[in-house]
Amino acid sequence: MQPTYTIGDYLLDRLVDSGIDRLFGVPGDYNLQFLDRVIAHSALGWVGCANELNAAYAADGYARIKGAGALLTTYGVGELSALNGIAGSYAEHIPVLHIVGAPSTGAQQRGELLHHTSAMAIFAISPA
Repeated sequence: MQPTYTIGDYLLDRLVDSGIDRLFGVPGDYNLQFLDRVIAHSALGWVGCANELNAAYAADGYARIKGAGALLTTYGVGELSALNGIAGSYAEHIPVLHIVGAPSTGAQQRGELLHHTSAMAIFAISPA
């Protein structure tokens, strides 16, 4: 049986099409299924980082050399920890894509806290 081609696979293929061959990040509970796709991708390498801020800075540096960069973090503290690096890229017009694994839409709509007490604040400020 052929493996299913997911929206995640599509995103990874588009990253490669844009010249990105490395994805920086930190594994976390809500990005592990996507990370399996990253690791299985033949044209994209995974660069695990010690923390999310370092991943954002690494993606920024990569983008300055290669033209674009990307990083993967998880929901809550992971995405927020990368914020200063992403803000720096934005301020300097450096194209960096921040991919964030998140709880299901249903869990978000129900307002479930999902082991992070900051959940309601994140849902309130995150664009759809």
